[in-house]
Amino acid sequence: MKSPGLFYNADIRNNGTARRVSEAFFRLGFKETGLDRYTRPFHAKVDYDKHDFWLFIDDGRDDIPMEVPKGDAPKCCYLIDTHLGYEQRLEWAKHFDHVFVAQLPAVDKFKQDGIENVHWLPLACTPSTDLTAGELLRAPEETKGEWGVNKRHDVVFVGYLNSGYVVGGEQQGNDRIAALDYIFKCFKNSWFSRNTFFTDAAVRYARGRVGFNISIRDDLNMRFFEIMSCGTCLVTNTNVFGIEELGFEDGVHFLGYKTLEEARDKIQFALENPMERENIAKAGHDLVRSAHTYEHRVQQIIDTIS
Repeated sequence: MKSPGLFYNADIRNNGTARRVSEAFFRLGFKETGLDRYTRPFHAKVDYDKHDFWLFIDDGRDDIPMEVPKGDAPKCCYLIDTHLGYEQRLEWAKHFDHVFVAQLPAVDKFKQDGIENVHWLPLACTPSTDLTAGELLRAPEETKGEWGVNKRHDVVFVGYLNSGYVVGGEQQGNDRIAALDYIFKCFKNSWFSRNTFFTDAAVRYARGRVGFNISIRDDLNMRFFEIMSCGTCLVTNTNVFGIEELGFEDGVHFLGYKTLEEARDKIQFALENPMERENIAKAGHDLVRSAHTYEHRVQQIIDTIS
């Protein structure tokens, strides 16, 4: 594979999965072999015969103008929000030779709906912009905390606020606003940040003793990987699909919960047992960095279509 062509829309948002996948191709060396990124709809000057394969990257918006590339090169798509907008993504999938989906349940569902060449490709982390505990160790001595990292906050959360997701006119999924309200009332020394990405987000994660995660609709989201990648102990809901299949173990790589009361107890345990907490953080960090980066995901795409 010498010349992949990526296409996605960056008119409104260029801080999500599409950009992370695109940059992973660069880090794998495709920058020197003809990688092109088309961040807007195609135009007449596109050389469709130039690329060995095409990859359309869904970035979470149902209104993305999606055109199928012309030519004979294999056409692939990476759909990241099948749990929120399934019907739209099913229509997109019908136009591609290979379909990669971020949510495990969508694999069987797509096959039942006639999409045969569908593959599970979970979300991941981006080590090049993640600030690890090791990097923080090189900070000035006065900024270091008890365990060598300036852990200023008991609980940190980086992401969007919502009260679930509307499906068929009904509110479904987890109420993130209510969950954060409950957790932050239990732990006053907490830090919430929205519209924060890449290294800025990594700094916030790394300065937390615990990184809190709650998915929108039982999905294995990007935050699951990012918190561990930053060397912070992850406390996450476990009513999601795919955690065990990827080799993660509750109590070893993260602390899991099914109810908010259980989340409170797990956070309290982590705060009261710093050595055990940091051991869990390190185990999660080592696993996610060794097997669950966007470079690993891009390589899976290349291996599949090859």
